[in-house]
Amino acid sequence: MRPDFLMQLFILNLGVQSFVLFIYLSYYFQILLTKYFNKVENVYDYIIVGSGTAGSVIAHRLAAETNFTFIVIEAGGKSNSLFEIPVLTPMLHNSVYDWQYETVPQENACLAMNNKKCKLPQGKIVGGSSKINNMVHVRGNISHYAAWFHGKYDENYLIDHFETVERDMLHLNEINFESELVEAMSEAAEQLGYSRLNSDFKIGYSKSKLSQKNGKRWTISDSLDLSKYVLSNALVEKVVIRNGVAKGVSIQIVDKKHNVFAKKGVILSAGTFNTPKILQLSGIGPANVLKSVNIPIVKNLPVGYNLQDHVTTGFDLILINKTLSVNPMSMLDFRNVYEYFVNGKGPLTTAGCELITFLSTKGDKVPDIQFMVMPVGISSDRGSHLRLALGISDTVWENYFENVFDKHAATILPIVLHPKSRGEVYIVNTDPKSPPLIDPKYLNCNEDVKTLINGLKLVEKFLNTPAMKEMGAYINPQHFPNCESHTIFSDAYWDCYVRHLTLSSYHPVGTCSMGLTSSNSVVDTNFRVFSVANLYVVDASVLPTLPSGNINAAVAMMASVFFDENVKSVKITNTNMYCYKYQLIADLFYKICR
Repeated sequence: MRPDFLMQLFILNLGVQSFVLFIYLSYYFQILLTKYFNKVENVYDYIIVGSGTAGSVIAHRLAAETNFTFIVIEAGGKSNSLFEIPVLTPMLHNSVYDWQYETVPQENACLAMNNKKCKLPQGKIVGGSSKINNMVHVRGNISHYAAWFHGKYDENYLIDHFETVERDMLHLNEINFESELVEAMSEAAEQLGYSRLNSDFKIGYSKSKLSQKNGKRWTISDSLDLSKYVLSNALVEKVVIRNGVAKGVSIQIVDKKHNVFAKKGVILSAGTFNTPKILQLSGIGPANVLKSVNIPIVKNLPVGYNLQDHVTTGFDLILINKTLSVNPMSMLDFRNVYEYFVNGKGPLTTAGCELITFLSTKGDKVPDIQFMVMPVGISSDRGSHLRLALGISDTVWENYFENVFDKHAATILPIVLHPKSRGEVYIVNTDPKSPPLIDPKYLNCNEDVKTLINGLKLVEKFLNTPAMKEMGAYINPQHFPNCESHTIFSDAYWDCYVRHLTLSSYHPVGTCSMGLTSSNSVVDTNFRVFSVANLYVVDASVLPTLPSGNINAAVAMMASVFFDENVKSVKITNTNMYCYKYQLIADLFYKICR
């Protein structure tokens, strides 16, 4: 490695290690506070498991629109102002604020990763994965969501819920700092005949719309009174179920166990990996999985099946003959630090993804590929963090990524919007602290590989436009390691490339799918777990299929629908039936009889 690159690595590594130290000090200080100061009541009206987007939407509306008591139980710690700096988000990946999940070894994908395992970051923090994502807000194609509910709601009803979330809970802004790549890609899109995206999110391009306020990350959890409604650093071990009714949850806070009870409902919003894990630990799931770990079967349901994810590829595929205004060294510039903390502007506000496009590889009006355009690659930090967070093997790093240090590497990620491959999530023991086994079966379906290759060919088309040529952008001419036997940029080469450099977009869904029957679904169209009263699932795991784009907005919309159909309607229906005069007596009987 050249001396100047070694110096950059030293400086960046020093910054990374300093921030990592701060992360650990923050985390363990909170653990100490939790041990001595966190208090929890025995009984609430509602228990929400997980403070991610869905759980926070429900909690926000419970607090704003009802007098019901509730608690949000979060396994992770609280955020702080440094974690809200958008450009530092990747630093939380693979940290104590990440569940640090990864796939099982993949047969047809992730071949360039250590042990053929792809990393699957999930936020273990108040705010969930919305605290470690790219902040991109995409409604997607509304018609897909209407199909999930089997005609129960029309598109206008769902649009109303999107508007409720966007108006009352999120701060949405256009990116306030952009690299030169945004203008070049926008011009390239126009030169190829694409126009700006409409609200239907079909074909076109757009600058990213971000969940951001004054330059910092904004999540729905930021609107909650954390001291009043959120119990952090508390691990839910299982749902307490008696006679087919969810009564509460069993939790562990540091070194102590507690049972917390719910009078009206337990709402699981722990995410696509942790919600099926909790259900299976509670005796709800496939009979063969439960029998294998000696858990009594409460209900045989296909919990953990139907796992889907937006698969992608392409880090550092684009090389540019000049340095862009967004790069790791610019983040250390005092002027940019000042601009962020004083004015809420500058490169520190970047979310990573500056521009999105929705394209069709089949030439029709229905997109099957999304581009996420990023002004940097994983080689930009010289190996100080990003390669470790992705699990890139040493051989691949040294023989591919290190070779582009003398260029500015950028990234256009072609994302398969509707993959056909299906995976699964399942527990292997009864220890609540053990991670579930996650097998997404990436690229098991050849159609996904074909779509991804066609997406890479679209990237080539963009790079061949006058706008991108004027910028000096071109495709990395190196053979990817272990793909040298194929003619570069041929279909066979791209097939090899995508199977090696396989990446998750961190959009897993489907493991507790919504549907009409318990034979192929876990919850009904009211989010109720089949045959278990007072138990609901509201998070990305209930989505039967992937939306056409980033999933955070869709999850927020679904949570708002849940509230109207299961909380607000009950409150209105029972207004004249709820006897406040004798409520103290009723609560006493509940505590005795639960």
